[in-house]
Amino acid sequence: MPKSHSLDNQPCRSLVFLKIVFVAILVSFLAGCPTNVSRQLSFDETKTSQYYLSQLSSSSGNEKIDWQLLAIRSLIIEDKLTQAEQIINQLPLTTALNPTQQKEVMLLKGELAAKSRLNFDLTKVPFNELSDEQKIRYYRIKIIFDGQNNDINSQVRDYIELEQYGSTDLQHSTINDTWNFLRALDQSAIESILVYANEPVLQGWVDLIYTYNNNANVYQVTDSDDPDTVTKKQEAQFNLIKNAVNEWQLQYSNHPAALYLPRNIYGEKYRLPDNINNKSIALFLPLSGSSKVFGDAIRLGYSDAARLYPQEPQQNIYIYDTNGNALDSLVKKAQQQGAELIVGPLLKQDVLAIMKSSPSIPVLALNHVDSTDFSGNESNQICFFSLSPEDEAKDSANYIHNQNKKVPLLIVPKNDLGERVAKSFAQQWGLTNPYMNGVYVQYFDSEQSLSAQMNSGKGIELDGVLISNTQFSPSDTELSNSLSFNQDENSAPLSTTNLDNPQFDAIYIYASHNELTLIKSMLEMKSDKMELDENGNIRLDNKGNGIAIVKNIPAIYASSRSNSADTTQDFRYDMEKVKFSDIPLIVNKSELIDLLPNYIKNDYSLVRLYAMGVDAWQLANHFNQLKSYQIDVLDGMTGKLSVGSHCEVTRTLLWHQYLNGEDVIVH
Repeated sequence: MPKSHSLDNQPCRSLVFLKIVFVAILVSFLAGCPTNVSRQLSFDETKTSQYYLSQLSSSSGNEKIDWQLLAIRSLIIEDKLTQAEQIINQLPLTTALNPTQQKEVMLLKGELAAKSRLNFDLTKVPFNELSDEQKIRYYRIKIIFDGQNNDINSQVRDYIELEQYGSTDLQHSTINDTWNFLRALDQSAIESILVYANEPVLQGWVDLIYTYNNNANVYQVTDSDDPDTVTKKQEAQFNLIKNAVNEWQLQYSNHPAALYLPRNIYGEKYRLPDNINNKSIALFLPLSGSSKVFGDAIRLGYSDAARLYPQEPQQNIYIYDTNGNALDSLVKKAQQQGAELIVGPLLKQDVLAIMKSSPSIPVLALNHVDSTDFSGNESNQICFFSLSPEDEAKDSANYIHNQNKKVPLLIVPKNDLGERVAKSFAQQWGLTNPYMNGVYVQYFDSEQSLSAQMNSGKGIELDGVLISNTQFSPSDTELSNSLSFNQDENSAPLSTTNLDNPQFDAIYIYASHNELTLIKSMLEMKSDKMELDENGNIRLDNKGNGIAIVKNIPAIYASSRSNSADTTQDFRYDMEKVKFSDIPLIVNKSELIDLLPNYIKNDYSLVRLYAMGVDAWQLANHFNQLKSYQIDVLDGMTGKLSVGSHCEVTRTLLWHQYLNGEDVIVH
């Protein structure tokens, strides 16, 4: 019968059901009951202790213990220590807690003891079993206990260990706290800090506090000082500390405090900006190895820009050393730290590497690339800002054309650099002078060969080789930036006669300071001819010197490569009327240069890189407009900046010349 059959099997079905339930419970138990554990680990600092206490009152069992622990932690933060201690005493015995709860109880007891100034054995906390978040709490407890014991050596090491954990903002906060701790120490306390050979970070901190203290009180303000004197002393004091700190950064380029300077290291008046809600920038520079000096100059300019342009949005800057580090790993690290834009790298091979990696973060590369390297750049979101000789040559071509010159001669070194400069000048000249056949170029060998030629009494014949516009491929021409010029519609091609014997009206020289001195002298030697009498003898003046007939030399234009920080008065007279191109920071003789460290201000090539760092900071703030080609002109320290094809930033330089030994700006 169906009914009796059903009744006979009912106990078996019940037994099977009970077995299934038992197995499910057993599996759940072996899995570790993740619901309770996850709740215990999720502490929300935005919640008050009242919230956790309310949750505690409506829970039971293991869940109640988790809410107790969360409530205790919140009460300690709110300094409600008596109530926190009462709830700790209500906790079950340690043997009734799971391992996660046991570690939390130990930390809570340590935090309560630290705030209550009670004894606590921190060695009982199983440090190696703690999570990174718990290790942060551990070191904060230890800092308090070491401070109460006046153990300065342990306390400063606690800060150094703590800085390794947490988010970037938290690490920066620890750096600020470390600096404030060191600043509060007197001289005898600083001298008591023992540094061992395997502690480079601690050695860097100690050297930094010594550097600061040795320069902090040189210009002291007195009650008798008027407001102008006070301002001057404050500025002088700031620059003294700033230069000293920069020298320290050069020595400890990878130190945490070198990559992120403490906010008040220059004093409250020159306090560095907060990092909250600032644009996050990853700065990729060579900060070690042979290119370190270049990276340091750019980094200094980039960090100074925030003070120079306080009205601009500020930036949260993460600095990475590209020397010896794979670019893809640096990009990944920058992404993990929340960087919104990469500024750099500087070296050309690193720029090519980062282009190849196609990072998801936009990039403002600090170098120039060839036209053949632009494939796929649009998807990479990479823009380019450089101080390349090729860009300067293009700008010089525009300037010389606007000076109404028709037939320029280029004098450049006989090497790859000289050929690139000549090619770039000729490309741009072809855009400004489409009716011309090209430009002429004359190559010279090394400075030594020029000196030998000079000593032999040989001048320079102006007989350049024609570089035709037709030598360039369409991609070469497209790479040039079409600027606005005053094109002479009546310009006509040079005649065959002119091609054979051109009459140059301008000379553009790309040479070093010493090379230009020799070239200019040899141009004058070749242009000088001696005046003869009727018998063919050289006419003599009253002093017995030969009377020279000086032929006119074409107008001479020189690149910034010839301009030097140690220009002598003799050089200025020798370069009479020669026009030089250079960046506005140098041409305008900005007082900012005088405030730079000696190693920078005495080397114009480093001054230009410093200015590049300042302008890169501004371009980073305007990167969205830059990428969408919205920036027309930005008056920067390296020139008037515009954006051209392939998101390349182009520069218009300033020009100056020497007249009667004086350096004057020309237009």
